[in-house]
This record gives sequence, structure tokens and C-alpha cells, in this order.
Amino acid sequence: MQIAFGCRLHYDFRVHESSKIILCDGCGQPAQPEHIARRLKRLENTTRYRPIRVQALFLGVVSPLESGEHLYSAQGAFRGEGATLLAALGVDPAGRSVEEVLSDFQRRGYLFAHLIECGEKASDARVCREALARRIAATLTRIRRSFKPKRVVLLGQELAEFIPQFVTANLDAVLILRDGRPFEWNEIGDGLLAKELAAPLQAL
Repeated sequence: MQIAFGCRLHYDFRVHESSKIILCDGCGQPAQPEHIARRLKRLENTTRYRPIRVQALFLGVVSPLESGEHLYSAQGAFRGEGATLLAALGVDPAGRSVEEVLSDFQRRGYLFAHLIECGEKASDARVCREALARRIAATLTRIRRSFKPKRVVLLGQELAEFIPQFVTANLDAVLILRDGRPFEWNEIGDGLLAKELAAPLQAL
């Protein structure tokens, strides 16, 4: 299913006036300096390989806890969601360095981000849902004003309830879903997303 609808990257953490607590822009929660430093490092790594023109934005739910499983922070080899996404897009890392693979990913106009950019583990599904709900407006603003992609691919069924917000957000992009719902990580086998993107991208 494809729904026509378009998304720049900035870092903006705020300080609560009364308590002077730093609020992280990646998750919207009060954060210690170590948390902010990790967020900034991941942001730096992502920005290094951000395409000038984003052809496809892949939006996941929550950034992985381990930096080694964060696509743009991989060292030596890709793991977790990063490895799964590369395979689903037909980006083969065999015989190439991490830098070469990420440069290839960038040249294709691909960008991978998360609704909650900090790898914080929620205590239960309700807490996770509430955290996502708090971040949806800021994420849609970032997509519309900063990323400005041609395509948006939602990854993770936790994003299903927010599809109406994506549709009505005036993103000026094509929303790519699987039978009207976000793709599940366990169903995007080798090359699946490459096939999903092939027809619309060829038409650009």
C-alpha cells in the first residue's frame, strides 16, 4: 500500500526552567550527561552518512540498546536491525568495510531512524506506547522539515496506531506499508524492501 504524502536533522535539547534538568531531544526524557553524550555520538554517526536528498526514510520504533547494533555505529560487522535492513534492501556487506557499506547506503538515498532515538528499554508495552505517543508530533515535524524524504517505510507494528497521523501530516512523501500496516522485522527477508521500493523509485 502506498499513500502519497514528504521530510532535516537537528539536535535540540532543552533545559527545564524550574529544575534545570536536561531533556534529551532523542527521547524527550530527563537525561544525565552520559545519556546526552551517547545520543550525540549516535547523531554524529548518522549525520555523517545522511544523504543530501533522502529517497527513502526507514523509521523504526526504538533505537537498539547496544551501539554495535545501531546501523551507523557498527564496528567490524553489522548486527541486529542494521544487518536485517541491509539484507532486505539488497545491500551486501560481504568483503566490504563498514564505511564502504554505509557510503553505499547513503548513495542510494537511504536513511534509517527511530521514533525514539535513544536506546532505552521500556518496562512494559504500555510505557512504550506512551513514550511513542509523546514523540510522534516531534518526529513528524522532523520528517517534514528536516529529512524531507520521497518515501517513508514504517518498521514495527508498534507504529500501526500512528498511521493516521502520518497520513494527515502533509509530509509530501509516499508512505509504504505492507497490507496497510507497518512491516515487521521478521518478515522483511532478503531483498523484500528492495522490491517494494523498486517501482516507485524508478518513477522519480
